[in-house]
Amino acid sequence: MAAACAWPRRAAPTQRGRAEVAACNQAVLDTPRLRLRPMEARDEAMFCHLYTDPDVMRRIVAPLSAEAARLGFQRACRQNAKVTPGHRYWAIDDKTADTAIGMAALLRTGDSAELGVMLRNGWWNRGVSSEAFVPLIDHAFSGMDLTLVYAQRPDDDHALIIDRLLGRFGFVRTPDKVEDPTLCRWELPRAQWQGRQLAGRSVSTPA
Repeated sequence: MAAACAWPRRAAPTQRGRAEVAACNQAVLDTPRLRLRPMEARDEAMFCHLYTDPDVMRRIVAPLSAEAARLGFQRACRQNAKVTPGHRYWAIDDKTADTAIGMAALLRTGDSAELGVMLRNGWWNRGVSSEAFVPLIDHAFSGMDLTLVYAQRPDDDHALIIDRLLGRFGFVRTPDKVEDPTLCRWELPRAQWQGRQLAGRSVSTPA
């Protein structure tokens, strides 16, 4: 999950835009095992743990300092509270344990957004990311009315695993869209998502 980028200044939202913003601000996304709820004050410890944990951050960027993580959490909460379209952050709760096991985000720039999920150590390789992607991608296109969802990460051996994960949802690598040669980028255009929906090719969540 990349660092947040600035949301461009826009004119006042239309009536449709206000409805979309309200829906995004309140969106709780459920799957059989997970509940994705808008991040709030009680999630600060979880957020800061993820961004300062060397194991979690090893394949993303260098871990943040405690102060930088705290400031990042405050920015995330401000983004969630905005009345104009922008980045959206969710805490991922395990329904059985009723506890936050990670976070998800759609980092919006214009009509596109970067998709990301970060999980606590101990919840990796359990199908959580792929399960969370199902409602996140649907919400990006249906709730936020985006035209493109993409993902980026360092181009390393782990990128091959991400190839398989994102490929299940119709994402394809777009090397021509990456200015930094050390990064990989995958894109899912709205038309591709719609085609898969019409063809009944939604991805089932793991057991």
